[in-house]
Amino acid sequence: PPSRVHPLYTARHAGLRRRLTQVEKMNSQHRLRKNPAALLLSAAFCWSLAAALESNEPEQPQSLTETICAGRPRTQCEVELDVPAACATDGSGSDPSCPIVFFLHGSGGTNNWFARTSGVHDANMIGVYPQGEGGWNTGPKDTNVCAWDDFECTEDPDEGDFIANIIDNIRSLGGTGNVYAYGNSNGAALAHRLASNGGTQLPIKGIIVSVTQLLASPERSGPGSLNYNQPSTSRGTPPVSVLSIMGTADGLIPYEGGSSAVFNGVYQFELMGSIESMLTWAQHNGCNGDFQTSEHTTDTGDGTATKYDYTNGCPEGIYVEHYAIHGGGHGAGGTKVDGAKI
Repeated sequence: PPSRVHPLYTARHAGLRRRLTQVEKMNSQHRLRKNPAALLLSAAFCWSLAAALESNEPEQPQSLTETICAGRPRTQCEVELDVPAACATDGSGSDPSCPIVFFLHGSGGTNNWFARTSGVHDANMIGVYPQGEGGWNTGPKDTNVCAWDDFECTEDPDEGDFIANIIDNIRSLGGTGNVYAYGNSNGAALAHRLASNGGTQLPIKGIIVSVTQLLASPERSGPGSLNYNQPSTSRGTPPVSVLSIMGTADGLIPYEGGSSAVFNGVYQFELMGSIESMLTWAQHNGCNGDFQTSEHTTDTGDGTATKYDYTNGCPEGIYVEHYAIHGGGHGAGGTKVDGAKI
């Protein structure tokens, strides 16, 4: 619907996918100009690997479950990998640098439907569909064994290490594309968490997050070292494009921030306000913090939405956009804006 659209948004909708293609082309040209010898060597190395990404038919994803889940404190662990023909690295595909997109379900949700709905075969993207333990360990959970601030815990799911291991596996099979994450509700909380810990282990290029914003506190929570809740240049978190969709009347995840029932009364956990969360990302990304607003129609809430676009004040290739769905509740992530579903 809008004039400037987040690259992941374009990849998921017919007629608009060219934006992600343009971003990917620009990144490739920049890397080639910066270090052509390294790029050629990297490509040669990837193509020489004995193991490679093989393609699968639509709605028939491959399984990485045995490779990724063994030895982890998880009872529901599953990882599906969806590779279009064009993205195969076994010599049959045409583009081993296809974008790699994680699809993250909400609390109590399932990964079972992503193979039918992600659209990765139409968009020539590699889809990754992990299953959480009834949700993702991004805050207090009744099923956790350890306290939320026991960072050395090995008995609860370490989500950062889990996703990093999946990325490592895809890289080892020759998948060289940029990495993105799309999440709804608790899945969006994990997408924020992954991007906040971005770097060598979690090279997250962009996120689409619906009905959840950044945490204001605590600074860290859960097992492992990839457990920070806000981005930080001092830790080396790279810039990340962000597309956010929030309902202003969300009764579970308050638009204005603060506490939530999902934190089970643990007072240390507080959400940023939605606009504060976007400003945090914009400033982290080197944007000047200025934004433009535009008004749109929706099929949710009171029928209107305001778009906050920080992109013009950002470095080239960085998109920071937020849709406030007026009167929208916790289902606002499925809203149609100007007739197109986000």
